[in-house]
Amino acid sequence: MEWKKAGQGIRFKEHPVRKNGIKPDRYFSIYFRSGGKQLEQGLGWGTEGMTVEKAKSILNELKNNQRQGIGPVTLQEKREIEQARKENERIKAEKLDKESLTFSSLFEIYLAQQKADGKKTWTREQELFKCWIQPVIGKLRLIDIAPIHFERIKSNMKASSKRENRGGLAARTIHYCLAVCRQVFNYGKKQDHYFGDNPVCKVKMPVVDNRRMRFLTHEEAQRLLDEIRVHSVLTYRITLISLHCGLRFGQIAGLMWQDLNFQNDTILIRNPKNGQTRVTFMSEAAKAMFLEMEPGKAGGFVFRNSGENDRMSQIPDSFMRAVNKLKLNDSIEDSRLKMVFHTCRHSFASWLVADGTDLFTVRELMGHKSIAMTARYSHLSPDTLRKAFNSLESARNQSKVIPICQAV
Repeated sequence: MEWKKAGQGIRFKEHPVRKNGIKPDRYFSIYFRSGGKQLEQGLGWGTEGMTVEKAKSILNELKNNQRQGIGPVTLQEKREIEQARKENERIKAEKLDKESLTFSSLFEIYLAQQKADGKKTWTREQELFKCWIQPVIGKLRLIDIAPIHFERIKSNMKASSKRENRGGLAARTIHYCLAVCRQVFNYGKKQDHYFGDNPVCKVKMPVVDNRRMRFLTHEEAQRLLDEIRVHSVLTYRITLISLHCGLRFGQIAGLMWQDLNFQNDTILIRNPKNGQTRVTFMSEAAKAMFLEMEPGKAGGFVFRNSGENDRMSQIPDSFMRAVNKLKLNDSIEDSRLKMVFHTCRHSFASWLVADGTDLFTVRELMGHKSIAMTARYSHLSPDTLRKAFNSLESARNQSKVIPICQAV
């Protein structure tokens, strides 16, 4: 293809085959001097919209910029400036979109991710959002939300709890609700949906003490086991494991036959709440119970839903029916003192402490992440400090003490 001149500083060459209308398609180029050098830069094909008039306009613009010392003096500079302009416009538009993002919109994105990640808490979080969060900040832009809005959510929830006479339940619910809001903002920052500070961090969280304080005596535990066994062997077995080995329901439901070691009388707890797989021990009663069961495949669950092969998903109703029949919750208003399945695990720890087991050992047997979690049981051994003091006193008395006057 030969170059043909189309005017001062403009030339073109024709495509051998392709047409632009009835004429051959033309590729346009401009040439000029800049900085003491002869430059030539291609503009594009006629089928892409380039014409002689456009070529002249571009050439004149570059020459004028060169004479005046402002703006791009080459086509490359012109393209880079245009690209930078479009990028700035894109960033501004994106920023505007993010600034206009409401809490409801971000919550929908967050909730979808929670579902995708298999988080079981998403239903509870959705409920809190609809009841308490959405009415206050749902329609507000993220950048317009301030700590005062979360104080309003707290006030609304406190007022509601007083009307319903819910007592101590309110603090935990409010704390959880605000924690959800905090998580949504943190998620927004992580995903670049929001760039500001998290306003929830400036809100004083309610002080929560929802730790369960109820534990059974050995007599109560045996009565409970006897009552349950009459109605459900499965419920009896999981209750015995919790009482004798201190396992949570989720840990019991996740037990596989390969986790049981009858030679060492141990149970492997996989992926527990604190994230650290550990080994605990089975009592004689627990071992005898396992041995009387028909063993399954190594990778099969020990406890399964009736008639199914899948893992247990919830505590059988027969547990609470037995609790109610024995009237273990009669006249008890404080939820922390009510008998639930988790009380079995607390009873296990309480029996250990009452029997004189030190808290560090209890911590290991319970699988607590910190000693602070185990410290709640310290009040069950009121003689511990006295025994420690008397032990030191006894050691002093057995030592020969030299009077000060003789030492001098």
